[in-house]
Amino acid sequence: SVSFEVDNIALPIFETTLINNITEAMVKALEQSIVSGSGVGQPKGILTEIPAEGQSLEIAAADSITYGTLIAAEAALPLEYEQDAVWCMTKKSFMAFYGIVDDQKQPISRVNYGIAGKPERSLLGRTVVLNNYMGTYAATVTVDTKFAFLFNFKDYILNTNYQMTLKKYEDNETDDQVTKAIMLADGKAVDINSLVVITKKTV
Repeated sequence: SVSFEVDNIALPIFETTLINNITEAMVKALEQSIVSGSGVGQPKGILTEIPAEGQSLEIAAADSITYGTLIAAEAALPLEYEQDAVWCMTKKSFMAFYGIVDDQKQPISRVNYGIAGKPERSLLGRTVVLNNYMGTYAATVTVDTKFAFLFNFKDYILNTNYQMTLKKYEDNETDDQVTKAIMLADGKAVDINSLVVITKKTV
């Protein structure tokens, strides 16, 4: 076993680090739930909703994404819901679109750098929000993969007070001291009419 002493002066540093790590993990858990949460023990994710008729697009197993893929998705988005809708996908999926050009040989995607020097991505002029909480486009997939969707996040309601509770206990099996962070949160899409989903099929 290893033992050590903690200087009381250094203790606030450890507390600050713990709080920062827990906060970051909780934010990621909320983000994952909003995108793909099951609705059981966590908010219900956008991708668990069934899009309105005509707003669930599919790419056959033998086909690839094209300029027409985005055109079809934009066409499926009702006019009255397009104002604040954004594209959501992983970075790898965005890079799959990055090399595609339109009929005039103009790129359909852009990466600009804002005032703060951070990348600002867009597809056909629409903002792209990257995340790691959904499937990624690939030429061949082993399961049907929802790899991109359009959505207005104003149509999602998250119900929480953003307060976390720390629970400390000892695991009787391992004798480990466990610190558990708990936050009460619930949420779901209250209007799915801004949701357009693109799925890569296996067959």
